Amino acid sequence: MPVVRTKSGASLWCALLLVGCRGTSDNCPVAEITADPQEIPSGVSQTDVFVEVSNPSPENGLDVITELTAESGSFGDPFAQDTTYVCAHDVSGPVEVCVNAKYDGGESTEGLTRADSNVAAAYEYLRRPHVRLPDPLECSETRCTTITCPEVKNVCPVVASLTVEPTELAEGQTASVQVVAEDPDDGPEALVTTLSARHGTIAEPNASTTSYTCKTDVGGIIEICVLATDGDPSCEVERCTGVRCPGEPLENTCPIIESVTATPTTIPTGETQASVRVDAMDPDEFPLQQLRTEWTSATGVFDDRFASETTFTCGDSGPVQICAKANDGDPECDETRCTTVQCPSDIPANICPQLIVINGIPRLIPLGQDSTRVETRGQDTDKLPLPLTLTLNALWGSFENTENIQEPTNVIAQDATYICDRPGPVEICVDATDGACTKTLCDNVICPDDIPIPP
Repeated sequence: MPVVRTKSGASLWCALLLVGCRGTSDNCPVAEITADPQEIPSGVSQTDVFVEVSNPSPENGLDVITELTAESGSFGDPFAQDTTYVCAHDVSGPVEVCVNAKYDGGESTEGLTRADSNVAAAYEYLRRPHVRLPDPLECSETRCTTITCPEVKNVCPVVASLTVEPTELAEGQTASVQVVAEDPDDGPEALVTTLSARHGTIAEPNASTTSYTCKTDVGGIIEICVLATDGDPSCEVERCTGVRCPGEPLENTCPIIESVTATPTTIPTGETQASVRVDAMDPDEFPLQQLRTEWTSATGVFDDRFASETTFTCGDSGPVQICAKANDGDPECDETRCTTVQCPSDIPANICPQLIVINGIPRLIPLGQDSTRVETRGQDTDKLPLPLTLTLNALWGSFENTENIQEPTNVIAQDATYICDRPGPVEICVDATDGACTKTLCDNVICPDDIPIPP
């Protein structure tokens, strides 16, 4: 049977409405979670997950948002109502998975403290024609079920090599393309390899040995890639290479990402990191001579996300797709390749930092002065995955004394100075990041009229 956890009704909300507390399970949205299959077969790592939402008060005009969570493992999209769950590689047996449903409180209370946001939400509610809405900030329910993970899980395919011979073609010549790939466990489905070319034609895209023919009006280095899959979307492997075709290349030849690798791809229990590497090239070094690469992932952090080789640190358990983007300066030429890293079950889920305040003191800078004090405060309760950093920015003007000061209870403080460079209002903002989450809070200050206008 599903487990029900209910949180409802703030006393502040009830007092403001003067009609009694209405944020109860009777008028909160509810989501049921099901998995198919609920017991994942041996040799398979994932199952389909479905969320069904019941909204008892559709007339309130609020959207219902859901979020999936699990003791271990990961979801393809934790905010979707039709997605997949993948077991952590080092977990077998029952795993509790849950869905939380709540009303979307919108953005009107963004940046407020908890008490202030309840007051703001309550007064906003009183202005509406409805009378009995539950507080969207307090009304939520969580329902859970279990998914059973097998002891033997899927092992991803391996692309040992992708070769093209010859690597430089004459007019009318074709190249032989050979793929060497294997699936160590031959499941959950038969291994399929699919070849593709940026320009030109692959005779038999799913063959291990086939031929490639250039496109007559496109010369230069052409990217050829192979995608290997065993039916598990979290186990797709892609590898690329290049062949030079006769004739004039296009005005700009996009970068080629030959491979994206992680070592190890399965991080052992008790460890958190993998070394990741992208091998990329720009055939014509145009329009920029230096190719730029950037790493991204849904969870976790990179020591240097702009380096071709760096360290990835897990931010949650289960498989995570890490991607490398290569760009040569042409916005039409963003190339991305991904691989999957299996993070162990003992990775703690990251808690995003909170921005407490940004204040200009004073906000209205007196005549004869050109600066004001700016106080910022942020907190990261888990101090993971990286230390919390606060960064101030503004459209114009400058900041001084922006040091991050460690205070008790994991609070980071800044007591900075903003210096005007022109008269009038300016928005000043602070970004708080722990490496995985970024929050932004802004305030306005007004520079005096006697500040000279810059040339």
